[in-house]
Amino acid sequence: VCKRCVLKMDHHCPWINNCVGWNNYRYFCLFMLFLAMSCLYVVIISYPIFMQAMFPNGRRRQGSPRHLGFWDAQCVALSWLMSLCILLALCLLGGFHVYLVLTNQTTIEFHSNFGNKDLAKRRGEVYRNPYDLGRLRNFQQ
Repeated sequence: VCKRCVLKMDHHCPWINNCVGWNNYRYFCLFMLFLAMSCLYVVIISYPIFMQAMFPNGRRRQGSPRHLGFWDAQCVALSWLMSLCILLALCLLGGFHVYLVLTNQTTIEFHSNFGNKDLAKRRGEVYRNPYDLGRLRNFQQ
């Protein structure tokens, strides 16, 4: 996409408009972690307001926010649902990248190794990633 070589390139990320590779993979993973934490914060903090927006005729407890208008309720509900969906997507994507880090693979290598595993299985062999140094050393690297 960028028409340039990137050492240990994982993928071109449209969200950061850059190739993710050796020099910035750590920052990409931290970006996903911090984004997931902020989405979790929004989901937890705005849950009572979301429930009030979804069920406005429910019993009002002491200390609960005032009644929301129609547009306020719509904005709160949409924001809460978007934060929850982004959080779920980030958990899946982040979990996959944690697996890649612990097995010392890039996304491109994961797909090629998937084919190599299938080929080795047909031959009755066990395929092992040649760059896998063990979970701890992979994480340190």
